[in-house]
Amino acid sequence: MPKPLNVVAGVDMGATHIRLCLQDESGAVLHCEKQRTAEIISGGVVCGIARLLNDRLDRFNARCRGMVMGFPALVGKDKRTIISTPNLPLAAAELNELAGKLEDALGCPVEFSRDVNLQLSFDVAQNGLQPQQVLGAYLGTGMGFAVWLNGAPWTGAHGVAGELGHIPQGDMHLTCGCGNAGCLETVCSGIALKRWYDASPRAYEIGELFSVAAQEPFVVALLDHAARAIATSVNLFDPDAVILGGGVMDMVDFPREALIAQTKRYLRRPLPHDAVRFIDASSSAFNGAQGAATLARACFLPALYVAPQQAALG
Repeated sequence: MPKPLNVVAGVDMGATHIRLCLQDESGAVLHCEKQRTAEIISGGVVCGIARLLNDRLDRFNARCRGMVMGFPALVGKDKRTIISTPNLPLAAAELNELAGKLEDALGCPVEFSRDVNLQLSFDVAQNGLQPQQVLGAYLGTGMGFAVWLNGAPWTGAHGVAGELGHIPQGDMHLTCGCGNAGCLETVCSGIALKRWYDASPRAYEIGELFSVAAQEPFVVALLDHAARAIATSVNLFDPDAVILGGGVMDMVDFPREALIAQTKRYLRRPLPHDAVRFIDASSSAFNGAQGAATLARACFLPALYVAPQQAALG
């Protein structure tokens, strides 16, 4: 039997779907797939992830040397502790020592990350921005946000930096999924948009919202909330570039140029107003999982990993 192929795994665990990516030692993508989260973890997170990964490893005669797993959650500085998952309800018992349980089940080292940090890492690499300072604003289920500084995502003193969606600039009469009142996500998120859409009968599908109802007061206000928040982050960090993406921004006829123009209205002049660039996020559904796999290769196969900027230099 041929020698097993060494691979690393990246898993992007969302509230609706789990995405898996396997990379070989060279960084080539061996396999990507998407499964419904509820189906995979119906018997428990550890059993579900182990069954999914081991089945694919058997299929490719591969051995996993390490896994990075992204969550829509606060992840501790140790990269092993899940602190809070407001948009992905999991039992506390499942979260307790989850990294260790996965390592026992998979037989390889495991690290966790905020999913948005993985998305930003992928977009930074895709656009050759590694040496620069970059912000990522991903308007999806929540108001995802991440900061790229000094060649890596900036995680702060406790591992939880970048929670733009939870600044107190929302509706103080609404409680956010994190437990606080008035977070930005109460008025600027896919959750807020769905709540508004469901509040009254609509003659259009939610996916057509920006084609049909872009001038509705709530929609106009949501975009202004996003613009103010993104502008605040730009004025604070003075980045080279801002990546814009996420499920809401990927909707048909989303007014991206209008959002950028509105954001620039709030930027300090002449700088950063005249210098900051706005870049579209890559639209692949597997960016987070591929970002996780790339990070896993750097962490667990360091002798074989060549950073994109090093490869470009030959």
